[in-house]
This record gives sequence, C-alpha cells and structure tokens, in this order.
Amino acid sequence: MKVKSVLFLFLFTLFYTTAFSQEKITWKELTTVYRNEILPNKNDGKKSTVVYLPNKNDDEKTLTLKDVEGKQITVRGYFLDLGADSIWYMLSRFPFENCFFCTGVGPETVIELADFQNEKSKFKTDDIVTVTGTLSVVKEDDEYFYVLENSSVVFSES
Repeated sequence: MKVKSVLFLFLFTLFYTTAFSQEKITWKELTTVYRNEILPNKNDGKKSTVVYLPNKNDDEKTLTLKDVEGKQITVRGYFLDLGADSIWYMLSRFPFENCFFCTGVGPETVIELADFQNEKSKFKTDDIVTVTGTLSVVKEDDEYFYVLENSSVVFSES
C-alpha cells in the first residue's frame, strides 16, 4: 500500500512539474531584454550572433535572453493574421492598428509564430490570445526578431 502511495505521489509530482514548466513572461520583460541585449549588437558588423550581457543590478532579478531563449514560454497578446493567404501569423503587444509596421515601436513588440497552422481560421486579427512555444531569436537583414517555434494558441480571457 505504501509503495502505491509513494508511486502515485511521484507520478503526480512529475506530471505537475511537466505541465507547468513553461515560463510566463510579459511584453515589458521581452522589450527590456531586446533593448538591453539585442539592440546594442544590431549595428556591429563584426558580430552575427547575440551576445549575452550580465545583469546590471544584482539586487533585482531581471529576465535575460539566456533565461528564455530556447525555452518554452507563455505570453499573452494580440493575434495577427498576415499574408495574402493567411500563411503568416504573429503575436503582437499591440492591436494591428498600432503594430510596429505602422507606428515604428520596434520589432521587440511582435513575435512570429513559426509553423503555426490556423485550423479553420479559428483566430482572427486582434483576437486576444495566449501563446505557448519555444522562444528563439533570429537575425534577418541586420535585424533581430523573436520567433516562437512549436507554438500553440488559445483564446485568452479579457
């Protein structure tokens, strides 16, 4: 009987930690990481990869790129359905009318949803959603962009 109880407790703990292993982050944290770690290296012609900078304030734990890149994260934002045939999807900090394409706030306010298939057009532009996926930083034409791979999207409560 004790063995079954211990086994049950072990399995429950294992499933619990696996189910909640992704880190929930905010747009403010992503923007801070981008401006502190990625943007300073943007115009450096010698570097082609991101350089990890140490925390500037040891008293206060701040999120770094090393903490989230390559890890599964969850972030909430506005769903953007882009492209002529609805083949390109992004998550934005702001609704479409205020996106970085239009207002110049910067690429740190959007995340590309790589390999995401919008089955039966369930999500529309400006739907508020929560997205979980593996975060990576991609360099393209001397710009760095956030990309969520293996992303899953669910409607978010307002």
